[in-house]
Amino acid sequence: MPHRALAALSLAVAVVCSAAAAQPRLVTNPEICALGPDDYWGEMGMVLTDSTMEEIEYFCEFDPPVAFDWSGDRIETRLGYCNEPGIIIPEVFSFEYSQYEPGVVRVWTRGRDEPTVFTACR
Repeated sequence: MPHRALAALSLAVAVVCSAAAAQPRLVTNPEICALGPDDYWGEMGMVLTDSTMEEIEYFCEFDPPVAFDWSGDRIETRLGYCNEPGIIIPEVFSFEYSQYEPGVVRVWTRGRDEPTVFTACR
């Protein structure tokens, strides 16, 4: 591989790795934080990424990805869907951030009176 191509590939890998490292691990149950990213967390709770929300037999996806940013009070809304065995549900997600609660994301969905609360692992 030519030197320039190798340098470009190295830079691309570094950018992807630093972007992945910048994403917090957000969970509904702090016990999940002690597990590795590939460990099975079963029915312990939900995990939120910038484009998915999931737990055992329940998966949601939304687009475009959200930006986890607690620099001010704000709400981001995304369209997506949730599915569980045999059911696909179109969904609207609203992500609420507060500068006074860094590391906490409240996810509101239609028809629910309370949000799902995610907290960043430390």
